[in-house]
Amino acid sequence: MSKTKTLLTWASALFFFYAAWSGFIDQEFAFSKVEGRVLQKDYTEIAVDRGMNVQTQPRYILRLSSGENLFVSSPDFHSVDQGDHVLFISQHGNVNLYEKKSHS
Repeated sequence: MSKTKTLLTWASALFFFYAAWSGFIDQEFAFSKVEGRVLQKDYTEIAVDRGMNVQTQPRYILRLSSGENLFVSSPDFHSVDQGDHVLFISQHGNVNLYEKKSHS
C-alpha cells in the first residue's frame, strides 16, 4: 500500500475512534439534579415474579416539594427526615443522595 493510503486509513480510523469515544464520554458524564424539601416518605412492598415463585421487594419513595417522586435506596431513605432539604443526583437510572440540610 502506498504511503498516502496508509496515512488516510490511519487518519480515518483515528477520526472514527475519536467520534465514538467523545459520544461515550458525553453520555458517561451526563446527570440530572433533583432538589427539594422532603414532604412525605413512603415505604411499600411490591410483588416480583421470579419464575416459579413470587417474592416481595421493598420500594422506598420520597415525595419532594419540587413535585418529584424519587425511588431511592434504603440507606438514603433512612438518612433523611421529613422537612429536610435534599439534593439528589440521577445518573443512568441510579439516584444517589448528594447533599442534605436538616430542617432543625
